Amino acid sequence: MTKRRSIGRVLVAAALVLGCGFPGCARSTSVWRTRGGPPRVVVTIPALDNFVRNVGREHVGIVCLCTTQGPHHYQYNAPDAILLRQADLFFAIGLSLDDKFADVIQKESRNPHLQYIKLGERLPKNMLCAYQGEHEHGKDEEHEHGEYDPHVWLGIPQAIALVEIIRDELKKVDADNEADYDKNAAEYIKKLQALHSYGKEQLKDKKNRKIIAFHESLGYFAKSFDVEIVGIVEEIPGAEAESVHVRNLVAACKEKDVRVIAVEPQYPAETSAEVLRNAANDKGKTIAFVVIDPLETVEAKDLVDDGKELKSSEWYDKKMRQNLDNLAKGLP
Repeated sequence: MTKRRSIGRVLVAAALVLGCGFPGCARSTSVWRTRGGPPRVVVTIPALDNFVRNVGREHVGIVCLCTTQGPHHYQYNAPDAILLRQADLFFAIGLSLDDKFADVIQKESRNPHLQYIKLGERLPKNMLCAYQGEHEHGKDEEHEHGEYDPHVWLGIPQAIALVEIIRDELKKVDADNEADYDKNAAEYIKKLQALHSYGKEQLKDKKNRKIIAFHESLGYFAKSFDVEIVGIVEEIPGAEAESVHVRNLVAACKEKDVRVIAVEPQYPAETSAEVLRNAANDKGKTIAFVVIDPLETVEAKDLVDDGKELKSSEWYDKKMRQNLDNLAKGLP
């Protein structure tokens, strides 16, 4: 545990013992009054906000922790634990994506009735992708990961499975509305299946589907839409790739005729990715930057006024379609 995280945990615990002395705690205790529910549901990332919203609709109240700040950099605080103290369900991904802050605030909430579900860890092992890159564990504790890629929401079969788990958990805490949860989940799964078909149609004429990913987040997306990831630019998000790694990627691009480098809006492309593209370009053959958003954050304009939930239940579908459109345009 880093010194910063250790201090943060102590402050959360102290604030709860003292009745919460942080600014914003009073707002946290009353935030559920205008948000709907019960069931009251807290989620870690924006995609889960949309999954819960589409299954729960008018029956649930939702708070999303990671909005403009993604799970790799999220700083938990006492108001988060206060929110969980009044919640019924807490949905995280697990798989080392959000555990480090979600585990702490769940424990510090001291809510014996809270159901804490790490959705990614509920998926069968045959639906999970193992990490492919050679990461140096312990090099950057903030981004140390487990055995499996946690970005499960970017794969359509995995997203459908997450929705089914969410449906079942909502039924457990709110049996009176279980018929609605079944109906809503079935309708949303059809939308996800339509999204899958849309992506396959967009890419159906693409013979070269090889890409370099910005960081190791697109495994499920690639598998869903038959895309081949040849390499990864930044093995640790936000950390510049070493020169030897860039040289290896350049060689791979030339050998396998890679024409696309996927970049993410959360990170500047004018770094390792730019160096790679410039070095890998051949005469008469250029490599394009294509924005593929891993959906770990959401823009402020897409949030309700207090920044704790998304305005639209269609955000996930819209952003995924944008990713597919961008990829279809960028591939040769």
